[in-house]
Amino acid sequence: MVDEVSDSSEAAALSLIEKLRTFVTEQLNEEEGTLFAALVAPGVSLAYVEDEVTGFGAHWETGTLPQALCRALQEGGVRVEGLRD
Repeated sequence: MVDEVSDSSEAAALSLIEKLRTFVTEQLNEEEGTLFAALVAPGVSLAYVEDEVTGFGAHWETGTLPQALCRALQEGGVRVEGLRD
């Protein structure tokens, strides 16, 4: 992860998370939501130290997600769950 986070990257990350929430809740039906979750789960998992969410057994290196986005995901409580059911 990059150590320095600018105010503009923080704002952009928070704005992106809010737009994604709106998109998922207002634009996607249940099946589309499940597919979208499968698509973004590997990226979301990078924001968390524990690697609870992985993309179909793929190995994802921590540190490839911008710190501002990691922080926005963590502070927003964004997780992708239910993919292993």
